Amino acid sequence: MTERSDLNGQRFDVIVIGGGINGASSAQHLAAEGYSVLLADKGDFASGSSGRSTRMLHCGLRYFETPNPVRDFLFSPSRFRTALTMARASMETRAELATDSSSRLVPYTLCFPVYKNGPYKPWHLDFGFKILGALGPKSVPLDYRRLPAREACELPLVSALAAQEQLLSVAMFREYMLDWPERFCIDAVLDAERMGATVRNYTMASLIERDAQGFWHVGLTDADGAVSVTAPVVLNMAGIWIDQVNRTGTAEREPARLIIGTKGSHIVVQLPPEYRDYGIAAVNSIGEPHYCLPSQGGYHHIGPTETVYEGDIDYIRVTQNEVAFLLAETKHVLPGLGLDETDVIYSWAGVRPLTFDPKVPKGNRSREIHDLTAQGLPNVLAMTAGPVMSHRSAGREMAAAVRRLAAPSGQAQTPDYRPRHLPEDTNALPLISGDESVRVSHLGYVVENEHARELDDILFARTGLGYRHRLTEAYVRKAAEAVSAHLGWDAGEINRQVEAVTARMSSTYQPAALKGLRSAR
Repeated sequence: MTERSDLNGQRFDVIVIGGGINGASSAQHLAAEGYSVLLADKGDFASGSSGRSTRMLHCGLRYFETPNPVRDFLFSPSRFRTALTMARASMETRAELATDSSSRLVPYTLCFPVYKNGPYKPWHLDFGFKILGALGPKSVPLDYRRLPAREACELPLVSALAAQEQLLSVAMFREYMLDWPERFCIDAVLDAERMGATVRNYTMASLIERDAQGFWHVGLTDADGAVSVTAPVVLNMAGIWIDQVNRTGTAEREPARLIIGTKGSHIVVQLPPEYRDYGIAAVNSIGEPHYCLPSQGGYHHIGPTETVYEGDIDYIRVTQNEVAFLLAETKHVLPGLGLDETDVIYSWAGVRPLTFDPKVPKGNRSREIHDLTAQGLPNVLAMTAGPVMSHRSAGREMAAAVRRLAAPSGQAQTPDYRPRHLPEDTNALPLISGDESVRVSHLGYVVENEHARELDDILFARTGLGYRHRLTEAYVRKAAEAVSAHLGWDAGEINRQVEAVTARMSSTYQPAALKGLRSAR
């Protein structure tokens, strides 16, 4: 990795602030077009909203969800056109990832119940899937079918649905889960670096000023100090921190608000093995989506919540009320599962960086690129509401926007979307008994080759072990000791790293609120 001091005064074609999935993809596609790129994130790559998503690679059906599809789309053609555009993008993304990144996806059958008095009619689903089939590539079919209620209720998970006497049918189709979103981001970062990009995590980037020659001066600060770099174009891809980054610049007036965050909380449970290949997409008691989806490690995760978040964006946790809400809604949708708070293994929450729109109380979900010239920040572009699943098209779109502002200084290359897997090493012992996908030697590999700086980076973002297993302190300590020589950790630092990962698992993924809910029974 380029040393911080070596960067001082260096000039790039583009500086990308924010190393989440869309920032990483932007850096990858800009580097592929020949731009010299610096990508910087104040934490680890994908440590914000990207790593806290629902992880669903969906076909775009949800963009047609509205209380009265015929009336709403008939009287708002622009809304229908937007839904078609976003659904087409979803189908194209779904096909692309299922084709070249299948090893990073978990296929399953998603079931959507249709009730007699529900908001959606059987023909709504049939028509919706005809549209989706026409919009998307034929190479990755939806395998759509709609089963009569009696037949469908013999299937795992569907048998747990509520009010089966009111059930008309169940729409079923093939869908995919991302194994863990951080890995997609890390792969994009590494490919950008392969093509010449400079990438830095744990480095705060701030707009300083724009000089008379039209170059932005951007400050980079890490644990060792601060330097300044320049570029004619800056991409603000900081997600929920976008407004904060814009305010660090020297705009003539306060930049307009771009972001409204909605919080999505999830709980994770372990259902019987026969449920593993099935998921449910339903509508909860307040008319919002409610999912029960297969996840890593044989788990299912349930969620999300949809609430405007105005709290500390650097400290996002699941609350006791959110756990109670998700359990209550699961009881409403899937009472046959019989879940209560004792079944919750862990939880997580993230905040979606949606587009602020006074007319849309919970934010606009359509992805937008904002040119901030009119706000006194010329040649600064920002992206809002970019879903994790469509990160590649987001990166291409940002690269196209940059082309309109500046030409690349280098030669074009070809991005490599293939997943990066850990090297084979059958001689080393697995870190966790029974999971041979990650061996002790692999931990040092991700430190030396994948910019892992903290134990947390290794166990979650790089290897996914923390999502697949209930890590004991013994495993965490074993991992810390295995990488200590690579990172120069002494006994005190090993203890600090172990405590940090344990704290993450007990607060972020096993919140005190959940423990309080259990003790309140």
